[in-house]
Amino acid sequence: MIDRLIHHVDTAYRWLCQQRKHFPANSDVWDLRFHWDQIQPDLIAQLRGNRYLFSPQQQVIKQDGEYIHLWTSQDSIVLKALTLVLADLLPASRLCTHLKGHGGAKQTVNTIYQELSGNAFVFRTDVKSYYQSINHERLLDRLEKHIDDKIVINLLGQYLKRSVDKGGVFLTHRQGISSGCPLSPLIGSFFLYELDQAMEQQPLFYRRYMDDIIVLASTRWKLRKAIRSVSQVFERLGLEQHPDKTFIGRIEKGFDFLGYQFGEGKLTVSARTHQNHIRRYTRLYEQKLRQRSSREDILACLERYRRRWIQWAFAGLPPSTLHVDLLHDLQGFTMNSALQSQPHKT
Repeated sequence: MIDRLIHHVDTAYRWLCQQRKHFPANSDVWDLRFHWDQIQPDLIAQLRGNRYLFSPQQQVIKQDGEYIHLWTSQDSIVLKALTLVLADLLPASRLCTHLKGHGGAKQTVNTIYQELSGNAFVFRTDVKSYYQSINHERLLDRLEKHIDDKIVINLLGQYLKRSVDKGGVFLTHRQGISSGCPLSPLIGSFFLYELDQAMEQQPLFYRRYMDDIIVLASTRWKLRKAIRSVSQVFERLGLEQHPDKTFIGRIEKGFDFLGYQFGEGKLTVSARTHQNHIRRYTRLYEQKLRQRSSREDILACLERYRRRWIQWAFAGLPPSTLHVDLLHDLQGFTMNSALQSQPHKT
């Protein structure tokens, strides 16, 4: 297996160059690219000899003020290579649709809409703080059933028990997996694989998009059995349903899933998704004001953003499927009045 991992190192390097091509000049990616011919053989030797050690993640601040934990460029190459190897090795259900080649979000939304008429009841939930809740020991126990290479297991153990450098203070994680990492979506899918297996055996509709779970059933009995199965798997894995994102009831009452609102014979963008759009729209407007852009530039920028958002909302769905109740020209936020009420110099 380590030979397969090493085989993917150059592919992972090219992926990294593409992912970080817009990183600032002081990023370590530029030094790695300049010295790659010297770094690559040493990296391969460390991997083959089971001597590779991950560096602590760096805590950095994005332009919007959000803190993120960033792997070094070399560690990211190793993690991407691991992802490429494990994608062909770890079992995955076709009903877990966030994985590449399994349909994606829009196909999932469309499939759910088509299934509404044949069912009466819905159970929708997700895991509370999913990435942060994954137990390392439970995960490694399950990984070792499919991976017999001690070098790969060692790398996975380091990935899980990662350290973060917060300005010279080092924090070691004893639970949870890293966000913003190419390996984490695959690991997140695998950890709930036994839920997919349990639900595949039941006579109902089931889909999972990472930790977003939906069940449609024709009878209350089938729905209750599905809810019991989900609860049992969650208990074994040490996971908890998110109380604010769990809904059990009749489909006709309506429910949200993956950013869309289902029910009453129609599909539309959910109120939460629309509110997030308004929030980003307003933030973009305020950013342009701080940049002292002209009124015409502001309106043009906002119109481009609005069009992109509407294009996203309709993308992947049949034109006749999506109702446009929430896709009109932002009735709750009139840009002309906002521009008139804000002091601004062109």
